[in-house]
Amino acid sequence: MSVSTIWTAGLEIFLTISQYFFLKEMLGVKYRYTYLWFYLGTWLYGHANVYFRITGTVWGNMIYLCTCAFALNSLLFHGSIIKRSFFTLWMYGIREVASGIFLTLFLAAAVLSGREDCFDVILRADDLMASIVPFLMMEILKRKCHLLKRDFEDRDGIYLMCIIGFICVAVSMTAMTFYRVSNWDSEYIYAVVIPSGLIAVGGEILNVYCIIMLERRLVERVAKQQYRMLRQHLEVSKEQYEQFIKIRHDVKNHSLCLAQLLEKGNTEEARHYLEQWNTGMEEGEDVVRTGSLFADALLNPKYRQAKKLGIDISIQMRVPEEETIAPVDLCCLLANAIDNAIEACQRGMMAGYPAGWIRMKSQIYPKYWVFEISNSTYLSVRRREGRFLSSKDVPICGVGLQNIRTVVERYEGVLDLKSGTCFMLNVMFPLP
Repeated sequence: MSVSTIWTAGLEIFLTISQYFFLKEMLGVKYRYTYLWFYLGTWLYGHANVYFRITGTVWGNMIYLCTCAFALNSLLFHGSIIKRSFFTLWMYGIREVASGIFLTLFLAAAVLSGREDCFDVILRADDLMASIVPFLMMEILKRKCHLLKRDFEDRDGIYLMCIIGFICVAVSMTAMTFYRVSNWDSEYIYAVVIPSGLIAVGGEILNVYCIIMLERRLVERVAKQQYRMLRQHLEVSKEQYEQFIKIRHDVKNHSLCLAQLLEKGNTEEARHYLEQWNTGMEEGEDVVRTGSLFADALLNPKYRQAKKLGIDISIQMRVPEEETIAPVDLCCLLANAIDNAIEACQRGMMAGYPAGWIRMKSQIYPKYWVFEISNSTYLSVRRREGRFLSSKDVPICGVGLQNIRTVVERYEGVLDLKSGTCFMLNVMFPLP
């Protein structure tokens, strides 16, 4: 076995391992022993291209590799189509840009030193550097961009893919122009290499900058979401506190009234008065008890709201601890789910149908948490390409369902939606 073969195999294994752990961190794996299938798939389509010579150009090779890698990643990893497409193009695009940088520099150095004959060494050095640069950038993303692997909108992935594609085209054109010209005079080397290198390096910087700005946008969006949930919680707490103040203020008057009735011997009237007082106290008590103060503070007002509308609602909930699911994410999931259910019942009532019903329940198992909510649907639910659309007069997916999907993907859970005689939403979260 030659040194070149060992070098190529070792570099291939190194790059495959780094790509697998990057995709595992950013997308999440679907199966056990995913690395084995990932390596076999990568080896298969890579060697098939070499053996059958499917593509013979630089761009044809990149398109072929990205297509095969996307198909493999779709089978083995979670995430939306846009998200998987972005990370696939990003991994191969970054390597292509890095190769354009170092190949131009190494060829220029060879020309200036009179060593144009060491082309094999140049290619090995270029392969090495083109593997190290993506590895370092993948490590930076895994360690620094925590939200990028959780919250990811399709529009973000689309415009980032456009930027990556533009960078790859610009760098490859300059690299191929330099490579195909022979007999360079040394006086023209700097005039070509410096602009080419600046374009390539600028492309890498632009790519990293766009990803950092995307991370900042995600941080701001999460901060706004947390602020909105906190404001709702404070409003509920304020309402409960004001109700407590009123009750405490009335206790003295109720006690005086009971004392007067008992002093006059009106025992039956006192008993009836006490029953009415207890009934009023029970109406203000929490009906829903999930084990989480945040979930209780959210669901009890929603429960009373549904009851006032005449909706037959039942909530039987147990939720995981805060260490498993963050309170903000839990409340986002529950709030959007129950708001959608109440809104569906209200639409039916506005159309002249009965108030309807809502069933909300969850259960904690040793390795996963299951949450289910179902509601009556008298009106058909609009769908497009398998996705449920908003009930408003806009052709987009409902914002509530988008928020639920975001939370589910964040914890690598499973979301199942069914619509027929009733609408049912099922969520399963793995527990550590």
